[in-house]
Amino acid sequence: MYDESFVAVMTATTNEATALGAHAYGSEHVLLGLLASDDELTQKVVRAFPGLTTASVRDAVLGAVDDAPHLARLGLTAHDPAVTVPAEREGSGTRPRTKHTPELQAALNRATVKWGHLRRTRAVPNEGKVSSAVLWLGVLEPSARVPRLLDAMGIDPDDVRTAVLSALVPPGAAVPMWPAEVPAGPITRLLHRVLGRTIVDG
Repeated sequence: MYDESFVAVMTATTNEATALGAHAYGSEHVLLGLLASDDELTQKVVRAFPGLTTASVRDAVLGAVDDAPHLARLGLTAHDPAVTVPAEREGSGTRPRTKHTPELQAALNRATVKWGHLRRTRAVPNEGKVSSAVLWLGVLEPSARVPRLLDAMGIDPDDVRTAVLSALVPPGAAVPMWPAEVPAGPITRLLHRVLGRTIVDG
């Protein structure tokens, strides 16, 4: 059901989340997994965004750059004892105990529905297996943490999504618009359940 790129990303995601001492897999860990796995799709995307690297994203996560403006208004920084969560310090070496954060699962659910719609309407090629494309599109959903991180890093998440979609269609083909909410059918709902388990098993 999953191709090599998906499996490689999930393995890298586990490694990144473990290295950061995370309690659960979040969209930021999947983004790190995507960048670390460096598959063909990821290579095409990062060529358009040289600042989008494993090191830069890891630094952004550790520095909580997406929360920095809110913390500053409270007179705090990401490294203050009142903010830092000991279990999320780099290098704790413990694999996350739970499957994923609610934001990640919700984002993946929405992305798989929209991705399925694009495949049904032939806006993108109909792959035989689930690839890393679904993970890219999932972490870029507005409800996930990744878009906030990218914004804080000076990278437009909508532009990254366009780069992902551009890489999925033949050269010269029209880049599909990422759809708004699309109702999930029974097959997509089944995929959501399987995908939720895969986040841990990967």
